[in-house]
Amino acid sequence: MAKKIIVAGSVGLDQGMVNQDALHVISKLQQNGYSAYIVGGAVRDLLLGRQPKDFDIATSAHPEKIRRIFGRNSMIIGRRFKIVHVYFEHLDEARSLKYGRPHYERHIIEVSTFRSDKVHEHALSDEGRILVDNNYGTIDEDAFRRDFTVNALYYDHFAEVIIDYHGGINDISNRLIRVIGNPYERYLEDPVRILRAIRLSEKLGLTVDENTYINFRNVKNLLLNESKGRLFEEMLKIMVSGNAVNIVRELNELGLPRRVFALFDKLFFNGHNDEFALKILERSDLRIATGEDLSITFILGGLIWPAIYKSWQERLKESNHPRQALIDAIGQNRNLVFNSGITRNLYAAMREIWMLQVDFDLPNVAKLEHVVNNSRFRQGWHLYRLRHDFLQVDPQIFNWWNQFMESGDEEKTDLLVELVDIAPHEPKKRKKRRKSRRKKSVVNHQFSEQ
Repeated sequence: MAKKIIVAGSVGLDQGMVNQDALHVISKLQQNGYSAYIVGGAVRDLLLGRQPKDFDIATSAHPEKIRRIFGRNSMIIGRRFKIVHVYFEHLDEARSLKYGRPHYERHIIEVSTFRSDKVHEHALSDEGRILVDNNYGTIDEDAFRRDFTVNALYYDHFAEVIIDYHGGINDISNRLIRVIGNPYERYLEDPVRILRAIRLSEKLGLTVDENTYINFRNVKNLLLNESKGRLFEEMLKIMVSGNAVNIVRELNELGLPRRVFALFDKLFFNGHNDEFALKILERSDLRIATGEDLSITFILGGLIWPAIYKSWQERLKESNHPRQALIDAIGQNRNLVFNSGITRNLYAAMREIWMLQVDFDLPNVAKLEHVVNNSRFRQGWHLYRLRHDFLQVDPQIFNWWNQFMESGDEEKTDLLVELVDIAPHEPKKRKKRRKSRRKKSVVNHQFSEQ
């Protein structure tokens, strides 16, 4: 399809929605003699009337040149394809006021060099997947390397034009996702495009083109060759997409190979949905729709909780020590955690949320201040509330916590007195008595005298 240059205003692009940091990066690159454009998802979202989350930039400047222009405020990252992160810091007035000191938020603009459409044979895997891609080219070549037509749009804010190589603007009007080039070959290059197409279609309310979709089934098994880290990143994108429930349903209907997403295999792809885990995704989708903050730690912790809870209840049949039983239950599910690609840092944070459930189930006046000041307290409380909906907690204890969370300081004092009467007591573990070493020392003394 022929390249088209279109006036941005004529297709309804609101230039007032463009991020100022992105414009600063483009301006600096152009001042240094390089071409630079906002590209991909940001242009697509602007044309759909949505506020873009990220503003990626494509340029003729090579990574080392970009780094030289932005200096210490930038960093080259990536091995498969080098890109540059340009950093900005902005004062967050709300948080500064809350904490009584200046609080800055970091904003990252991702800058990539135009890629060539020529890929060396030594850079391909046996299946045809591109392993190394640091082969730079022109904007025309870069446009072919993009995955979908709606992502192959280049916007020059200062010239006020959009460059469209593959009919992306027309596909946006028709609310269609269509792969660029031969679908089968493009999926061989990068099978993750299958996941990306489904995620974007559900997130943006677009329909996947029939020729684009029909090839999914031919190459979906190649996803098993992807690294655990990359698949984990794709799983996180699904969880925070705002349409996680629909995406999971689509992936299940596609018949995603086992072990691509080990966590989804256990929860959603085995013939039935885990209702607790499904509710976690539903509430996450709702929070995004209403503009509320979202914690990936809480989502993952909530998704794995059904397995933890089942093991915990089994352990409690053999032990009357809830805390130790929960510790054992968490240990029993470590394989599920790490087979899902979850890092040790995330696991440690999730473990705190899980362990707080004992403190919610068995509140203790002496420990209450320590529990409430736990950095994961809010996330633990949200999990406890969901457990209440699934009849996993004592209603009387839940009502006490609910009143405690909504009460002022004076009311809290009365509630603490009430807690003494209603709180179940956590059994104390018997301490092993240390054997007396006195007799042994006497014997040793007798031998030393001989």
